[in-house]
Amino acid sequence: MDDSFSVKVKLETATNAVKKPVQRQTALCGLFLSQSSVKGSAKVIRIPERLAELTVKLFEAENIECTYSKGKIILKDIYSSNLWERCEELLSGFACGSLTVEDARRFLRGAFWGCGYCSDPSNGYRIEFVVKEAENATLISAALDVLSIKHVRAQRKDSYSLYFKNGDDVSDFLSYIGSPSAMMEFENVRAQKDVNSKVTRTVNCDEGNTKRQAEAAAARNELIAKVMASGLASKLAPELREAAKAHMENPGASLAELGAMMDPPIGKSGMRHRLDKIAEFANSL
Repeated sequence: MDDSFSVKVKLETATNAVKKPVQRQTALCGLFLSQSSVKGSAKVIRIPERLAELTVKLFEAENIECTYSKGKIILKDIYSSNLWERCEELLSGFACGSLTVEDARRFLRGAFWGCGYCSDPSNGYRIEFVVKEAENATLISAALDVLSIKHVRAQRKDSYSLYFKNGDDVSDFLSYIGSPSAMMEFENVRAQKDVNSKVTRTVNCDEGNTKRQAEAAAARNELIAKVMASGLASKLAPELREAAKAHMENPGASLAELGAMMDPPIGKSGMRHRLDKIAEFANSL
């Protein structure tokens, strides 16, 4: 079974964007702080199965004993570890409003592993975080603010949702958390959608113009037929009779095509002028 677009993003960021210790540590803090209550003793965090093995190895690199079972990682003791010191540094940055862009990026990378979701770009543009506690939502919201990503925060029955659907923000976020392949795939899909949308608008516009031209030609033809049926066509100037005859014989022709049939040929505006004169004459009858 193929991985979803969201899982692909998580796997890419957990594989390629945590090469340095500070990248790994900050992402793990983001994973932990976005799902666990800082004040409580919770040491269980949710994680997608395809990401479990990678994440366990990252925790073990920080000398934190952990196991994976039924969609959750169980940590032995994070509060006495060096990783908790990093968590406290981040929490201080949140509290003082001094969180850096780099720390915000790395924090959100880890938060996205556990409680984030990215829709398949072919179906729509959406990044969403769903957490249980209000304080977890506040941390994620603050990190998004540091990156200037506008988002909506909504409270549900038993959880909190933070999401954004602007295409530029989604693309920027994928780049921020270290998923260039997913970002390029997203941009390719978005570009194709834009092209398809422009083609559709162009086709609709052409169809609309064709319809209007046909309606205008039919109206002109009706007026010309009125003139001819009145027996007063002889009162028209020779060039107007010539235009009337060409229009009657070629009802589907454009103004430019009708103008080319005149002797001597005239332009589109000249042909429109002649037909307008005929219409004025018909309306005066």
